[in-house]
Amino acid sequence: MMRNLRLTFVLIVLSLCISGCASDVKDIEKLNYASAIGVDYKDGKYHGYIQFVDFQSIAKSTEGKKQTAKIWVGEGVGSSFEESFFALYQTAQERIYWGHLTSVIVSEAAFKRGFGEIYDSIVRYYEFRLTPWVFGTRESVKDILSTGGFLGQSPLSTILHEPEGIYAQSSTIKPIKLHRLIGEIYEPGYTSCIPVLAVNNKQWKEKNQNEPKLMIDGAIFLKNEAYQSYIPLKKLSGLRWMQQGTIRAGVSVPKNTQETVQIVVENPKTKLKLVSAEGKPKYNIEIKAKAYIVSQTKNSFLGLQQLTDETKKTIDQEIVELFRTGKETKTDVLNLEHDLYRHHYRQWKASSPAGELLLKENPINEVKIDLNIVHSSSEKYSVSNHKDPSK
Repeated sequence: MMRNLRLTFVLIVLSLCISGCASDVKDIEKLNYASAIGVDYKDGKYHGYIQFVDFQSIAKSTEGKKQTAKIWVGEGVGSSFEESFFALYQTAQERIYWGHLTSVIVSEAAFKRGFGEIYDSIVRYYEFRLTPWVFGTRESVKDILSTGGFLGQSPLSTILHEPEGIYAQSSTIKPIKLHRLIGEIYEPGYTSCIPVLAVNNKQWKEKNQNEPKLMIDGAIFLKNEAYQSYIPLKKLSGLRWMQQGTIRAGVSVPKNTQETVQIVVENPKTKLKLVSAEGKPKYNIEIKAKAYIVSQTKNSFLGLQQLTDETKKTIDQEIVELFRTGKETKTDVLNLEHDLYRHHYRQWKASSPAGELLLKENPINEVKIDLNIVHSSSEKYSVSNHKDPSK
């Protein structure tokens, strides 16, 4: 009798647990998975965008073939960031799941309006993770979200969702994730750099028809949430030497000439060293890196030492030009103020507001570059081993 009672009790408990859990279970096909969101600000309203990706175009079919990628982009309008997305809920058909979000794109106008409201709303909702990539844009957010990849692949295989692959081959502007950006915003004196996306309609064609593809065309700079400036890519060559984490950077030597040697610099390490702080902080910029030759055109260099010196000169020029660009746009692109705050707090406090002082004066005392060109391909090996006849 007692055994039957125990068995009945166990069955009742199990049935209650199963019925309770079943109420929270959602079939995966009955959810809409947001892969990216965008926000714009125009005509006094926030415009929120959601990108959906057809997962059937990501997975192979039973025949081993992928279907053509499909992209849906929705647009909602509201007086606030949240309201623009609540407008999209009205036509979403199924519940939207935010846990797979991999990218957030913010227009320049929205950055100028204020980034604080945007990230504050994102971090407060439990489904949002803090790992999406963050990009800016000066073009249509809808066009950015609607641009796909190659070979009918999913738009998840684009710079918008996977920027690290192309950065590893050619490091220009380091991609940044949301949690890292939020951390930088709260750092005193820190100037954050957000890559800016654009649509290139010229470089790629399919069946002789232009095929739009995403590209990085510059950066937007923020300081404590406030918009500082937009700087185009062509003026940011020196940024790769100053940002930590640069993997691979190509340098043409001499710069802006037809007869050049193409040098690839790998994993440069940069340090800022304060050498004077008596009212006017002065910095030495110290760079250490290895490089190798990848191509040459009518090389006229006398030897490896001259080639090394010219490469150093080019890197030096790029850093100086970067500072001048920052000075013109009133942007501390070298992040000298944050280094002063982090490692020399008394000097930072004494020279407050240090950011204005660093931009008024020339804080670069010297650029020291320790560059070692270690090897080249077999076809060009004689170039890197050619001895200087003057020695």
